[in-house]
Amino acid sequence: MLCPEVNNFPPPKTMCTVRKNINIEKTENIINLNNFYRSAIITFPDELSVPSFIQECFLDDTDYYKILSCPVVEFIDPVFIETFVRKGRLYILSVNQSCITHNSAAITPDGILTLNISDYVYQTLGIEGKKRPHNFYEVRIDLREIKRNEKLKNALSKLDLFSFYLSWEPQDEDICPSTIAKYFCDKNYTVSQHALQAKNLSPDITTIPSLIDIDIDEVVEWLGMLAHNADLTPDENYVSTYYVPESKTNLQSTRVAVLIIKGFMTPNIITKACKAISEYALSRELENYWAALSIQTVEESLYQWHFSSPHMFQSHNSSCNIFFTHNDQVIYTVGQLKYS
Repeated sequence: MLCPEVNNFPPPKTMCTVRKNINIEKTENIINLNNFYRSAIITFPDELSVPSFIQECFLDDTDYYKILSCPVVEFIDPVFIETFVRKGRLYILSVNQSCITHNSAAITPDGILTLNISDYVYQTLGIEGKKRPHNFYEVRIDLREIKRNEKLKNALSKLDLFSFYLSWEPQDEDICPSTIAKYFCDKNYTVSQHALQAKNLSPDITTIPSLIDIDIDEVVEWLGMLAHNADLTPDENYVSTYYVPESKTNLQSTRVAVLIIKGFMTPNIITKACKAISEYALSRELENYWAALSIQTVEESLYQWHFSSPHMFQSHNSSCNIFFTHNDQVIYTVGQLKYS
């Protein structure tokens, strides 16, 4: 028999917030709080499929790239900085690296290169950083203000090679975003192109709850069941204890469309979709109508809980669920650290 204390682990830190009466500008600010997103789930009640113009927000000109075995020192090259950091919005994130067991790196649109480096590696670099949990240090380098390039180059050359996801949004619309892929190809790095993957679902439902007289977390859970195409009315209660949330003001429809997008997404893609979803929700005449967008950040990446918290590498699960109504937006966010 196992000793009870062996399995007496503390629960991970979880933070939930609900924001109501939010306008579209504040919604976009919340989305831009983080830079790296891995999936989006769009739910449209009273539809058989998600409108094509919503899908286009995610699938048109949204390709991203993966570069293998690239040294971080490439990012402090003056040509790279002048061409990509100063002339567009750059999103770069190390791939498949647990930020509590491996070194990680990222570049964000503000031109900051952030390194999450283990204690014993940090001590060999000779550059300044901040102590972080799990015996790691954070080093932040403003690529627009680099001084003493040779010293920094020598330090970064000591780091292992990384594989990165990257996306570049140039300021000049006449310049192709794939320019950054060609830049690294010309340097003989292995670069692959990837497109966001879409999946459409039409779950079988009997009711659609409204947002008026129900807890928002119950609706979020219902959306999750739809996205997993789960059986909402199992015959045997012992198989599933899930119950569809009850609302006195259900939407007068039994149709729902779900679109699932997966890949490496930037906030600009999501804010563009938000505007389109908001306009669509306003155009619908169905009483108590709402549409929803649920977005999930990359789990091993720079993450910020809220505007006053630090922006740092954290191993986490998080989602931001945005409900678009005839009047405003309702936002329910939940984040959980994998290791407290």
